[in-house]
Amino acid sequence: MVRGLLLTAFLAALCLPACGKKQPADQHNEQPSQHPSEQPSRAELEGQWLYQNNCAECHETQQPDLHKQPPNLHGLFRRHSLPSGAPATGAQIRQTILEGRGTMPAFDQRLREQDVENLISFLRRL
Repeated sequence: MVRGLLLTAFLAALCLPACGKKQPADQHNEQPSQHPSEQPSRAELEGQWLYQNNCAECHETQQPDLHKQPPNLHGLFRRHSLPSGAPATGAQIRQTILEGRGTMPAFDQRLREQDVENLISFLRRL
């Protein structure tokens, strides 16, 4: 019996330190999917290419012809809300990409669903 109690106490001591640790983010979590120092996934690399070819021109440089500048998207998923006031969630960002907002065009006819997913994967890392 004493042996069983010692074994139980030992196992509990091993498990307790893990109780306060955060679990890694999964694809449904609204936090960035990976630490920036880790290697990007294939989806993130494809999303980066899509970002550079469809988004960066407006979101990375000043647009003197526009009355309101497009927002910088760095750290988008670390914010509580988007510039529009909507929550900074994957679903809301997907909707903005597909439907557009303000001067941003809709990309529903330009990007496939997998492209949108890859772009969102990259934005989580950005």
